[in-house]
Amino acid sequence: MAKWKSTGTRGVRYYEHETRRHGVKKDRYFAIRYQVEGQRREEGLGWASEGWSEAKAAAELADLKKAATTGNGPRTLKEKRAIQARELAAQEAERLSLSEFWLQDYLNHLKARLPNKSSWSKEEYHFAKHISPAMGDKSLKKIMQEDVERMLDCMRSRGLSPRTQQYAVGTLYRIWKLAAKRKLVKAGDNPAAGVQLPKVNNTRLRVLTPQELKEILGHLAMADPAAHDITLFCAYVGCRFSEAARLTWEHVDLVRGAALFPDTKNHESREIYLVPEIMAMLERRGIGGTGERVFTKRDGSIHREPPSAFRTAVDRLRLNENRAPRDRISFHSLRHTAATLAARRGVPVKDLQILFGWKTAAMVFRYAKGDENIQRRAMQGLAQSLKEDQPAKILPMVKNGTSSK
Repeated sequence: MAKWKSTGTRGVRYYEHETRRHGVKKDRYFAIRYQVEGQRREEGLGWASEGWSEAKAAAELADLKKAATTGNGPRTLKEKRAIQARELAAQEAERLSLSEFWLQDYLNHLKARLPNKSSWSKEEYHFAKHISPAMGDKSLKKIMQEDVERMLDCMRSRGLSPRTQQYAVGTLYRIWKLAAKRKLVKAGDNPAAGVQLPKVNNTRLRVLTPQELKEILGHLAMADPAAHDITLFCAYVGCRFSEAARLTWEHVDLVRGAALFPDTKNHESREIYLVPEIMAMLERRGIGGTGERVFTKRDGSIHREPPSAFRTAVDRLRLNENRAPRDRISFHSLRHTAATLAARRGVPVKDLQILFGWKTAAMVFRYAKGDENIQRRAMQGLAQSLKEDQPAKILPMVKNGTSSK
């Protein structure tokens, strides 16, 4: 074991490396000894080959003793190194670019929080296509609201929809929120927070008729039975496509006639009740084992997006012909239709909220349209009331407190 040797400076000593040399001498490792609040401490500094010397060690010891006496500055090497580490981290944070933070931290966070690729791939797309080209190389701490507005100007000049603009700004907002959680930026400085965005109304207007649904299911039964079954399930249950696609057999109880969605869009589990048509379809498919998906594609692979056969069926049946964008049928129209029909049946708002898994009652009114016939009759009644021939009520003119006739 190496032996410590004293130097000409009180409190500074060293030991020599057995084989390694620094110049003509053996390499020396320097350490200092001192007291802080009555406690004796000894801390190593480093090797002569790393730049340490007796004089430098003595100066370091003098600085620590002065700090202990005056109360200004670090009193121990541990305190000093902690301060230096914080300063270095602050400098690195100052230089950290948005793209570096995305790759080193946010993307991993996103994948861990949303294991299903379809859930995080949209943010990855919007970052790559819109955010990174506009400000990816810029220091995270130096991104301003003006940078976001320039990104939006570029998106608008390319004719991108208001909804796409919202997605891009929302992604940036969440990136900044995580950076603030990591203490890299201030939460109150989020550059995406105050940006003015166009309002988007993408509420679906179309409600499928029973005949339209029957035609779609009939086409799918012949063309793609696997697509038929998941379509039938979503139509009768009114769930989101992702909920049906991730449903596994251990969460299906055919005895009780119920199924559980353990991981929904709003991160709350939800139980649904199965009607005979769905029970019969599930029994026909055959009960699977724990962890097995209830619905898969024809080749047994996992559904990651609504079946293309559904879109094909709608196209071949010409159900979207000459229809406005918000009036066209999509796979999500199944959920929209289920909610609307349930509302027309008189299901209370609170029960609709529970059945369809909405956090707020406002979402009920976004999805569940009223009965058009009732609304038309109401408007016709209003018009009739306005047209009824009623004698006009004439008020006498008053002049100087007396009526004029």
